[in-house]
Amino acid sequence: MKMIIFSDLDGTLLDHATYSFDAARPALDVIKANGIPLIFATSKTAAEIAPLREATGIDLPAIVENGAGIAWPGYADGQDDAYRQIRAALDKVPTPLRAFYRSFGDMNDAEVAERTGLSLDAAVLARRRHFSEPGLFSGSADALTAFLDALRDEGLSAVQGGRFLTISAGASKADRMAEIIAWHEAETGRAGGPTLALGDAANDIAMLEAADFGVVVANKAHPPLAPLAGEHAGRISRTEKEGPAGWNEAVLSFIRRVGTIEKGTDN
Repeated sequence: MKMIIFSDLDGTLLDHATYSFDAARPALDVIKANGIPLIFATSKTAAEIAPLREATGIDLPAIVENGAGIAWPGYADGQDDAYRQIRAALDKVPTPLRAFYRSFGDMNDAEVAERTGLSLDAAVLARRRHFSEPGLFSGSADALTAFLDALRDEGLSAVQGGRFLTISAGASKADRMAEIIAWHEAETGRAGGPTLALGDAANDIAMLEAADFGVVVANKAHPPLAPLAGEHAGRISRTEKEGPAGWNEAVLSFIRRVGTIEKGTDN
């Protein structure tokens, strides 16, 4: 079955509060039974998604740290040169602006666990960063603009996710999609077919608009996304159910529309 699915994790495939994907198991079973590539595209680190790869049985390249890097199966997380450069750039931001931004590198494991709802062990993995730096910005809109301008002077940008403002050198989930598609075509020797992207937050917009089809998964934990390019024409849709339940319905609907479900269950 020719298609590639790209999916955000938190608030999309994973429940925003519990991080469970139980409600998405029917669609995951169909994906695995039919050999459909499912590419995680997440703000999480390579270390964080390792347990999820094991739990889901999906061992494919993953877009990590909001597109700042790719976690290739069987390889180490990568060098942390990019992360050290971000921390050095933050040291150059004017002190009044820097004071508004509290990032993972400023927190200890316990604080990251408290801010994210992760277990302490999971928070340790979330702080094992290589390509980007998430954090919370507490200043005004004007202060945020000035903060982003200061980052831009250092060759960096930031994108707002469901919880955190994440700083990187600027690559997005959409940028990495093209790399993954090229990898898949080289590995299989054939075109991958139509692409579906699913996400719930502002940091997913570029990915949703770059895919052949996009799905905005409902997440009442943050304000809904404004109408997206392609939504009026029906190329991008929205779920009514939240998180993995909405994800499950959207993925099964896409598979039915694009091809015939050959194996697995869609009940």
